[in-house]
Amino acid sequence: MKTLGVLNQITQLRYFNMKAGKFDAKALLGYCYYGGMIYTALKKFEKALYFYEVAVTCPAVDVSHIMLEAYKKFILVSLILHGKIIDLPKYTSHVVMRFLKPLSAAYHELAASYSCNNPSEVRTVATKNEETFRTDNNVGLVKQVVSSLYKKNILRLTKTFLTLSLSDMANRVQLSSPREAEQYILNMIEDGDIYASINQRDGMVSFHHNSEKYNNPKMLKKLDSEMRLFQHLDEKLQHMDRELATNPQFVQKTMGAHCEEDVGIGRMRGGEGLM
Repeated sequence: MKTLGVLNQITQLRYFNMKAGKFDAKALLGYCYYGGMIYTALKKFEKALYFYEVAVTCPAVDVSHIMLEAYKKFILVSLILHGKIIDLPKYTSHVVMRFLKPLSAAYHELAASYSCNNPSEVRTVATKNEETFRTDNNVGLVKQVVSSLYKKNILRLTKTFLTLSLSDMANRVQLSSPREAEQYILNMIEDGDIYASINQRDGMVSFHHNSEKYNNPKMLKKLDSEMRLFQHLDEKLQHMDRELATNPQFVQKTMGAHCEEDVGIGRMRGGEGLM
């Protein structure tokens, strides 16, 4: 609740502070960086990744410390969310990319090991660069990266097996014990990542398809809210269409384009008549 309160206070701030009639870039970068950290703490990784990306892709002729720290967290959240470092937009400053990657070597090494889908390699790299991650206050995020790889490998097993013992699963995904495998399964079921049931007597896990029948009040409420959102979006589009249709500048440009098109067609027909 305290984190949400801080988030509400930050979202009320302006993106820019005016100093001597100029925009304050530090205020924008700080807003995006701390906003990303708060969303990361709340595990709203999609929004966190967006905030970090905005901080990294701000137009710049030099790299600031805030941009560097945002880029490091961008890599970690990207691994948790997508299993790889997503590409930055093409409009990202070349100066930024030239310096950020060399200054984030440990994080790129972690991403390279992650792509091998081998948890032991990821743990080795995490241990090797532990001091760097600790200095950057990113140890917790790195642990979540390692955990996300276990979940990713468990999810891959659900596409191959219908049933699997906890001990076999622990061996396949390189977990320390069947108990740890069971805890991962329970967490993933709770988060809605997989649909499965565990037989405590036999120590077996059964994987299921999505059991949602869309016939309970909670799901109906969700569908209703989604429909209302789409209706609101449709109303906004219609309103924008009406505003464009009555906008004098838009109408003038449209009529001018049509006139030029008619003149061109007339000339083409005139040329055909001469032939």
